[in-house]
Amino acid sequence: MGEGKYLYGIIKTNEKKSFGPCGINANEEVYAIVHQDVACVVSNSPVQDYSSMLKETLGRLLVKHQTVIEKVMQDHSIIPMKFGTFASNDEVIEVLKRGYSQFKELLINMDGKIELDVTATYNDLNSIIKEIGDVDKGIRKFKAEIAKRSPHQTLQDRIKIGMMVKDALDKRREKEEAHIIDFLKKFTIDSQKHQLMDDKMILNCAFLLEKVKEPDFDTALKELDKEYNQKVNFRCVGPLPPYSFATCQLKKVGYSQIDEAKRLLGLGESTSLEEIKESYREFAQRNHPDKHPENSQLKEEFEKVTYAYRLLTSCYQGENINFKDNRQKDFIVIEIIRP
Repeated sequence: MGEGKYLYGIIKTNEKKSFGPCGINANEEVYAIVHQDVACVVSNSPVQDYSSMLKETLGRLLVKHQTVIEKVMQDHSIIPMKFGTFASNDEVIEVLKRGYSQFKELLINMDGKIELDVTATYNDLNSIIKEIGDVDKGIRKFKAEIAKRSPHQTLQDRIKIGMMVKDALDKRREKEEAHIIDFLKKFTIDSQKHQLMDDKMILNCAFLLEKVKEPDFDTALKELDKEYNQKVNFRCVGPLPPYSFATCQLKKVGYSQIDEAKRLLGLGESTSLEEIKESYREFAQRNHPDKHPENSQLKEEFEKVTYAYRLLTSCYQGENINFKDNRQKDFIVIEIIRP
């Protein structure tokens, strides 16, 4: 596929600087491509299709990607790029120009902040399940009732008890998760819950906080550890860049998609951002599905026009674009992935 620029993230700097030979493939030089006072951290890498790689290879490359970002983070606030992002040199400059205002705002918001990822798991799930069975009056009563009958008569009842225990465990876990987050949030700016991996896990959460608050956060975790008295294992990973709160993603959109979006909104070849917004407002006022519940097809049409509106407005990040002059090229859409 040839060589391109592998993108790691966006930083604030006006210096063309190098971060050394630590790139994602064969330790290529990692350096900054600058536009005014923001820069994209890149390395010259062979363009690859990551979707077809083996899981083990992807895992190794992901660790390398994160290692580079965390190295840059030692001296700069960084908005991470989504893993596996490539662009040409011209495209990198275009991204920096069109995303300039957005990047500046994000870098100001994330300056001096870090992410800490916390997991909490039961050390002995079986003892927790036994405790629930002993303490819950409803489960205890039901167990006593079926104990009077022979095992072959109580199969469905024993399944029901299992479901009751699972429900009680989920409620207990939700309560403890809320308590832990509430205890830690006094030291944080934001939090983002992630999926729980198994029944042993109580909490899987990313916290955004001022770097100076890290010692206070660590002390609070130790207090929680003492409170749970060895029943729960707390693990904290970080400091990390704000992966869970702002990650940059690039998408290439063909002119045919742009042309269809313009058609749906009734726009011409040359238009302004305000005209796009006004056209969408007028359409929404006339055709919102809530105003016409009898029209079953309107909801689908409304979703298409809403997508068209988002696509066109995303093309106007940082500067206006004359669509007529861009028929032969893809549009690069900059998306900031937030929770």
